[in-house]
Amino acid sequence: MKYRLSLMKIGIKNGFASKSALVFWLFSALISFIVQYFLWKAVLIGRPNAVFRQTVSYLLLMQLLTILFPKSSYTLNDKVRSGDIALDLLKPLAVRTQLLWESLGYSIAKFLVIGLVILVLYFWLLNFQVSLSAILMVVVAGCLAYFLYFELELILGTFSFYTYSIWGISTFKEAVLLVLAGNVFPANFYPDALKTLSSYLPFQYSFGAVGMLAETPSWSFFSQVVLIQILYLLLFSFVYKYLFKHAVTKTVVQGG
Repeated sequence: MKYRLSLMKIGIKNGFASKSALVFWLFSALISFIVQYFLWKAVLIGRPNAVFRQTVSYLLLMQLLTILFPKSSYTLNDKVRSGDIALDLLKPLAVRTQLLWESLGYSIAKFLVIGLVILVLYFWLLNFQVSLSAILMVVVAGCLAYFLYFELELILGTFSFYTYSIWGISTFKEAVLLVLAGNVFPANFYPDALKTLSSYLPFQYSFGAVGMLAETPSWSFFSQVVLIQILYLLLFSFVYKYLFKHAVTKTVVQGG
């Protein structure tokens, strides 16, 4: 556990080492919020103010998740291209464990600088009228969504052992998330067919399902979301182990 905490501290230090990047992300998030605020105010004209506030708060929560969630596929890709993966394979902890704890530390740094500001805006939009049970549901579902997205990133990252560049794969992933995850467009506005499709796929349970749970918290829906998240976590964990076991045999360290 001591080694894991050391990795988390490294992630936190890496986050605060690039303070200018964190400040840039903060201003980018605020600008994005302002744009979304006035855009949806025009789209939902004539609707009750509560609907507008709920929609914007949903998108703000999705923005928070997008900022905090790890980009482990790029980290793993960089390690493969630089050859550092060879050293990581020799360490006492598995590569996945190393990436997870460093990612957690980096996410903590981003939360302290950016996340707290977004949360204040989120609660302001809801007039600070949020029940403790709803907060608990969102926190639990959000943590599981974090791990689910992390596993998805790891699976994509394993392809770097073959391609040495996952830019195209990551671009395809972002396109899929754009359509099916509900992190850019509220899932409640989806056509019925697309809404049904996304409810069976894992992407929504990394983003949109958390937002829908925040909008309409209920223990039955919470249980459904958590159960599906856990099932996909187990599936992704198995898929990653299988892919990594075979991909690592293809490791080629370039350079001297």
